[in-house]
Amino acid sequence: MDFINTLGFVYEGVLAGLLIALSCSMVGVYLLMRRLSMLGAGISHSAFGGIAIAFLLGLEPTLFTLFYVALISVLLQFLMDSKRLPSDTILSLFFSLGTALAVIVSAMKENLSANIYSYLFGSLLAVSREELYVSLFVFLITALAFWLKYDQLFLVLFNEEIAKLKGINTTFINYLFVLLAGMNIVLSIKVAGLLLSASFVALPSMTALLVAGSFFQTFLLSAIFSLLSVFLGVVVSLILNIPPSGAIVMLMVLFFILCFLLYVYKARKRF
Repeated sequence: MDFINTLGFVYEGVLAGLLIALSCSMVGVYLLMRRLSMLGAGISHSAFGGIAIAFLLGLEPTLFTLFYVALISVLLQFLMDSKRLPSDTILSLFFSLGTALAVIVSAMKENLSANIYSYLFGSLLAVSREELYVSLFVFLITALAFWLKYDQLFLVLFNEEIAKLKGINTTFINYLFVLLAGMNIVLSIKVAGLLLSASFVALPSMTALLVAGSFFQTFLLSAIFSLLSVFLGVVVSLILNIPPSGAIVMLMVLFFILCFLLYVYKARKRF
């Protein structure tokens, strides 16, 4: 009974986590198919700098960081489109910049570092009503974008040149989904913490790719693995009194290992 009461008490955090899991599972597939899985790490560390600035200026951290990372995401896509530098080099630049900015800002005001570094490990069970509404809003616009642009996205991911020949505005598609990825990565920090947010976005889609038989199945299975990991991770964390972020990502790793073993078994059976 105590466990049920506790789960009811943190329902806002659980609901926000499930919404974020759903939308992150969608953008995770996009990033993986574009070979931008490390973009999660680059943007999450850029977000670290945004969080630090928000605390320094006395602003609401989540909202400010969403706008901050939106600008960073657009700049990232612009630099990748310029093709002057490899994508991984650009991502490492923003990775370093965000971390350095957070370290510098945290030293500018007394007691600021404790607030900033609390975001390293996430605080899913302390999600506010306002953050739940933000999660719902980002989930809705992410789901709407994928629903409206699904066919165009499919073609862009598999052959961008053919997509251009068919009159698809590939530049708009890439900017739109990198922007959505950035916003979802910011919210994933609340669930998994900055250190694990990249894994939170990438692992379900990696797992889905091992067993999915189609593009649509990849999205569907990614969502299922992500939702199961969040819900079961919260349950495990409440029972064992461990941080939910660690429990959630460990379950994602477990799902990946199980699916990888299944993939290997099927491959060996085929030969």
